[in-house]
Amino acid sequence: MGRALGNDAARRLWESAAAGGETLAGAQGDAEGVLPMGAEVPADFVGPLKSGDTRAVPHDFAGAPPVGAVRSAAFIPTMSVVTPGRPVDDCGGYEYKVRWGIPASESASAGWIVQKVDQSFEAKDCDERRVTPRAFDDSANYSYWEAWEFTAGQHVWVGPASSGSAHSGDTFSNAGYGPGTKGKKTMTAEVKAIVGFTLPVGMTVRGAEPAWALPYTRTEPAQFAGTLRGAAHTLTAEWNCCPSGTVTKRTTVVANP
Repeated sequence: MGRALGNDAARRLWESAAAGGETLAGAQGDAEGVLPMGAEVPADFVGPLKSGDTRAVPHDFAGAPPVGAVRSAAFIPTMSVVTPGRPVDDCGGYEYKVRWGIPASESASAGWIVQKVDQSFEAKDCDERRVTPRAFDDSANYSYWEAWEFTAGQHVWVGPASSGSAHSGDTFSNAGYGPGTKGKKTMTAEVKAIVGFTLPVGMTVRGAEPAWALPYTRTEPAQFAGTLRGAAHTLTAEWNCCPSGTVTKRTTVVANP
């Protein structure tokens, strides 16, 4: 759960890739285009989010960037598991909570931790008819971006620092769909800390689902799109409460990290 490439190992990866003539721009991550927490970092992951001639290293890269590289405004925040992913009922309910942190190397920095959230959801009744999803499970309400401000001294806040509320955790949770249903829900998020990030017009606190006290937007912020990829934050819940009145498969939850 360390910072991606924010050390001398990143420099060695960069130099190794450069010596081998590999293209560093437009590098590929996993299937979702993000780097899983704890994964081994491939040499070609050093490139920027989108293809182009600019070469970049994370903001917390140790020392001066290699020749020909620039320092990105983005780095990977630390991610601590507060509540491991777990079921809360037999038929699709789950909860999972993690807490963001700022590494010591960025203790003087200020900006926002920004998370892009996507999901897939499929549920049916025991007669194979589609179950209508709740708003939180409706794919029409995704993707969205939400954010937590961080200030000098490694402080992370619930939404803007002006809220005065210290961040304690980001939660994925939902109640199940009850007897006579079966299905699968996957939450897939990409998170990064962006130094000097400015909330774009329309990214505001709405006090409503799904982001509540966090600034929220359905439009990708340019500073998110134009910086290095973030780390993956995922959860999958699966269940089968069919035939009705039985539990063929109690809710299972797989989360990363």
